[in-house]
Amino acid sequence: MTNDEVQPWIGKPVRVTLTDASIVAGTLHSEDSHGHGHKHYTIVSDPIKKGDDKVKVLIHGAKLVTDIEDASGDPAAME
Repeated sequence: MTNDEVQPWIGKPVRVTLTDASIVAGTLHSEDSHGHGHKHYTIVSDPIKKGDDKVKVLIHGAKLVTDIEDASGDPAAME
C-alpha cells in the first residue's frame, strides 16, 4: 500500500495484513520522526496478559502493508 492509502486509517482500530502474511490488530498510529525515506506506523493493542505493557508492532513503511480492514467491531483490536 501507499502512505496515502494508509493515512485515512490513522487513529482507528484496524486489522492489518502484512507482506509476510501476518495479521495484527489494534489502533493504527503514524510516526514521522525517523526521516529515512518512509513513514513508520505502529499498531497498538491491549496487553496479552493483564498488567503487562500494551503490545506495539512497528511497521517500517506502508509498502509492508497489503490490506487494512476496519476492526471497530472487534474488542480485541481496541487500544
